[in-house]
Amino acid sequence: MQNLGISFPFMIAPMVGISHVAFRELVKSYTPIGVDALRFTEMLSTRKLPSERLHVTNELKTALNEDYFVPQLLGNEERFIEPSVRKLEQIKPWGYDINMGCPQTHVLRHNWGVRLMGDAQYAADVVRMVRRCTSAPVSVKLRGGADKDMDLFYLTDFTAALEDAGADWLTIHARPRAAKHDGPANWDIVASVSSKRLIPVVANGDIQTAQDALRIVREFGCAGAMIARAATARPWILWQIAEDLNLGRFPPGREGDSAPRTPEEEGREYFRAFLTFIDLVEKYFVKDSLERDFALQKLRFYAATGSKWFMFGHSFWRLTMKSKSLDEMRELVSAYASRGDHTMYPRI
Repeated sequence: MQNLGISFPFMIAPMVGISHVAFRELVKSYTPIGVDALRFTEMLSTRKLPSERLHVTNELKTALNEDYFVPQLLGNEERFIEPSVRKLEQIKPWGYDINMGCPQTHVLRHNWGVRLMGDAQYAADVVRMVRRCTSAPVSVKLRGGADKDMDLFYLTDFTAALEDAGADWLTIHARPRAAKHDGPANWDIVASVSSKRLIPVVANGDIQTAQDALRIVREFGCAGAMIARAATARPWILWQIAEDLNLGRFPPGREGDSAPRTPEEEGREYFRAFLTFIDLVEKYFVKDSLERDFALQKLRFYAATGSKWFMFGHSFWRLTMKSKSLDEMRELVSAYASRGDHTMYPRI
């Protein structure tokens, strides 16, 4: 990633319903100052985007002077892609990512997402569409396989077509479409593709710890590691990685602190992070009482995703479901955190 100006090749993935501005800001609050880590938006439909309003549509909201964020585009038609990119250029994203990995049925219906992996030249044409619209880096996030299996020979030819079309770098979710988010990821296949490409290839899938992320780069030779759902449980994972790399930097306001490491430390930090997240969700998504239900939904979904890593996860998620307001959720979370030690599982 050095050729793209990225010296810290560890990043937070696009995740539907999660990678909104409040979550990106939560991750940034744990990222050491001076560490430039990419943070992605959730996938954005290019059919909707041209008619949506920046800073008003929740998925398009950004923080003041937000940097190193990457909108992820979902689509395959230049008549929608071009005005979408033109609109997004106003908020100065670091780059653009093309979704070729989403396995959801409603996405496949339009030949979007992983369906684009069925035809290498068709997919390459979509890359060219985005490439023509911007001088910013263009990446593609794809799957290790378009159906049930992963085929290295096809993946090699497919990624070659994307490279020839102008993609600056690629991310491979090392599971086939049918696996969705389940089962171990095959990082070997990402390493094999990476060795054959001139552009950087980043690995995604089953990266749960800082050690996983570092291993992908050091042992598998990938250009970087993209962390997804584990970042909802460990929004401080980039801090842990920076410490392991001996960068000697700290997140804002945490000078002299060490990143949480033990299961008990991470359990305690989760509540601190969740309370910060409540504040951020309120800041970005609540202007009046009509929007409070939306904010509560975002908090509950975040809890449902990240709490799986904690021994107390199910009971904590139920607590968020009981909360009828943000203030009530703050009180319940604070009370829950004060009950005693809460332990995190290293992996799930």
